[in-house]
Amino acid sequence: MADLTNQEIHALGRSVGLDIQEPELTQVGYSLNAILEAMDGIEVPGVHLVEPLPLILNPQEVQDESQ
Repeated sequence: MADLTNQEIHALGRSVGLDIQEPELTQVGYSLNAILEAMDGIEVPGVHLVEPLPLILNPQEVQDESQ
């Protein structure tokens, strides 16, 4: 996987409400790309044979658990 650029990381941050600016943007880039590289090396036998399930939460249950 190619490293994410600072522009891509900035856009990802904005998509979740974070406005990451320099010099933190460069540091986040180093860390995020290192994490992605490490995760790329993880091999779990048979994981690609399992169909992912959507995570659907009941808003009422989420609110009840936070109280």
